[in-house]
Amino acid sequence: MKKEQICYICNEECEDGIEILGSYICKACEQEMINEDASELKMEYYRSKIKSLWRNNLS
Repeated sequence: MKKEQICYICNEECEDGIEILGSYICKACEQEMINEDASELKMEYYRSKIKSLWRNNLS
């Protein structure tokens, strides 16, 4: 059993997902980002969260 993590996108505890730049993204959010239409408003939310990951890592 994997250790539960807090998702950087949805702030929920999850066991499955990926780690990017030291932050965890749950499988559900990962799948939503993959399947989301790039023109949808929700995609802008995902972009801003990923950008903040990069900014936090560069600081």
